[in-house]
Amino acid sequence: MKAGPNVQRLVCAKMARDAIPPEGGVQAGVNFLSDPKNIMEGFKSAAAYVASALLAIRQAAEPNPYKVMSDEEIAGALLKRIDEKRKARK
Repeated sequence: MKAGPNVQRLVCAKMARDAIPPEGGVQAGVNFLSDPKNIMEGFKSAAAYVASALLAIRQAAEPNPYKVMSDEEIAGALLKRIDEKRKARK
């Protein structure tokens, strides 16, 4: 998977979510960032998750407007929805 800026942001968002779950707090982030092995495994896991999510979205049943979109376009749409949900929670 060639990752453009939107796909990269989506992978980073997933990685951050995995590293610091909602109940995790600062200590979870410190533990994650203190070991380079955690970072590499976290990145690989997040990248695989995003790749499989993009594929599942593209292969979803009709009507599917994402079917003909690139990974970058789909990731951009997902990031927009994530931002909208964050704003709605505030």
